[in-house]
Amino acid sequence: MRLTDALIAGGRIEPALKAAVIDEFGADGFDELIFTITFASGFSKAAIAWGPPPELPVIEVPTPTPGGDVSTVLD
Repeated sequence: MRLTDALIAGGRIEPALKAAVIDEFGADGFDELIFTITFASGFSKAAIAWGPPPELPVIEVPTPTPGGDVSTVLD
């Protein structure tokens, strides 16, 4: 969480925090965490910029009756 907070708050990671993360996850894990956090943050900002999706129509499909045929419901 401290790593995420540091990246979001300005991108400056203190050497002690970097060392703690590398001790816990290894150098490859540190790189993967940085990539994942920045990718998620970037995608979140892009999704906000694109805005909400258009309103989708509601489609109701009735449930077939016992012993009924699905094809008769979809006609």
